[in-house]
Amino acid sequence: MNQPMQPATDRLVHLDVLRGFALLGILLVNIEWFTRPLQAIVLGAEADLAGIDAAADLFIQVLAEGKFYPLFSMLFGAGFALMAERALTRRTPFWGIYLRRLVVLALFGLAHMVLVWAGDILLVYSLTGFIMIGLFRNTPARRLWKWALPFIFLPMIVMWLGTAAIEASRFEPEAHQQLMAEFAQDEDTHRKRIAQAAAIHAEGNWRDNVGQRLEDMRFTLTHFIFWTPPVLGFFLIGRWLIVSGRLTRPAEHRMWFRRWRSRGLLIGLPLALAGAALTREANMMVPTFTAALGLSLTAVAGLLLALAYLSAVTLGASRLTFLAPAGQMALTNYLVQSLFWTWLVYGHGFGLWEQLPRSLQLLLALGFFAVQVVVSAWWMGHFRFGPAEWLWRSLTYWQAQPMRR
Repeated sequence: MNQPMQPATDRLVHLDVLRGFALLGILLVNIEWFTRPLQAIVLGAEADLAGIDAAADLFIQVLAEGKFYPLFSMLFGAGFALMAERALTRRTPFWGIYLRRLVVLALFGLAHMVLVWAGDILLVYSLTGFIMIGLFRNTPARRLWKWALPFIFLPMIVMWLGTAAIEASRFEPEAHQQLMAEFAQDEDTHRKRIAQAAAIHAEGNWRDNVGQRLEDMRFTLTHFIFWTPPVLGFFLIGRWLIVSGRLTRPAEHRMWFRRWRSRGLLIGLPLALAGAALTREANMMVPTFTAALGLSLTAVAGLLLALAYLSAVTLGASRLTFLAPAGQMALTNYLVQSLFWTWLVYGHGFGLWEQLPRSLQLLLALGFFAVQVVVSAWWMGHFRFGPAEWLWRSLTYWQAQPMRR
């Protein structure tokens, strides 16, 4: 029988700080999609934003959208590599346990997606984790980041090829006209689905929302093929950061972190601004070179700024240790964010759908995260794991883990 796994006594506190910081970014991005139908993500910025609401939306788009899921993905890959290294050092089983860990995470993600909120990332992480193990189980350290880059930018390549094919159809006016008519019909159908989802979120009961989330799942999983390559690439970068010693011995690599903090900010921020300018009103359902360029700039900026954030927080981790407890129970906090905001906004809860302006969303997200930081510090002062982490670990080892300190 497997023995209960004790919490690591040699925790890398800066990794918990990074997870806590990433949680804030994830909430800043997700709060829009707690208050707006998920399918509207392909239609660009919300219509009729002006003044301080438009400024808040631009702030989040430039600094957060597409920057924190890469960071969280890197940390997921780093966690895999760290567990593998420690299992090898301690000569304890790893692969079977880690595969069970991914299966349990998939169950968490599926339940989250159906019962709470369809924008779940846990199922994507779990399925991508299986792909990573299948393709890159024993990849040498020096090759990990080299494999990562093609996967990160593969969706961009596909997007440019598709856009080029559509533009080439202009040489056959009849075929091009038919193609654009099909795009217009698809867009009309999609907008009707968005309106239906908005009505259900605003007025439907919990059962109605579960039905809508099942519909949303089809949209989410249809786009899984576009999510998987970059997530896999970020997993590999996270693994490389561990096996290269950068995230296990950061004091020895301070120059590397300083370099990428500067590069990421100096290059990533202008690219993010340019990408936002090109995509704010872009309709992703009708591919154009403008949209392709904007999304490409956004993707490059996402990688650079994720590395900049990782580097800056790692360098300043000793001053940010208040974030560590939130990072230790990141799974619990992620799920609580979804539970709280959907019940606050949806019709089966407090019914505040369409009543939270974009600027207020930003302030509420910051305030809610501050509460999570305080509660996490109290909880981790009394318990070894967050509630979801305890359940995840107990199901992985099929034995209840010690909870109280």
